[in-house]
Amino acid sequence: MSAAGYPERPLPWFQRACLLVRALEPAFEVYRDLLGFELAHVGEDGPDAYSYEIFRLPRGVSTRFATLSSEAQLRTLALIEVPGDVLPAPAIPTAATVIQVASVAATLERARELGLACCEPRHHPAPPNGPARSEAAFYDHDGHPVVIYALLDTAA
Repeated sequence: MSAAGYPERPLPWFQRACLLVRALEPAFEVYRDLLGFELAHVGEDGPDAYSYEIFRLPRGVSTRFATLSSEAQLRTLALIEVPGDVLPAPAIPTAATVIQVASVAATLERARELGLACCEPRHHPAPPNGPARSEAAFYDHDGHPVVIYALLDTAA
């Protein structure tokens, strides 16, 4: 065990992605309810939080944050709620979250039911890099692209 009872990990270790959202509740619809992450914590950012500096947020803007965990890793994803009038709509995506799911078709169907813009699935039975897979993408309520994929059974 390393510091504070956390297991030692190989370095470098990717801890989490952090997304700015206009409201936590619609984001929970996507990341908790649709994709299956578990809500670990919701709190308020203090005045010295790094989020003000790294995301260039105006000091004094009230922000809340949430962390979500997967079965395999604690606090896999962080969401920072920034009031809608402060957070501009993204001009073009510059990053995407990539998440393995049990079924691309079922996840995409549920994303469409939530009114999310979706990209059609693609199937890669023998890709030159990585395992055989199906993949698709959608945009969350704040315009963040989410790529989903499921591994294909090639044992047949």
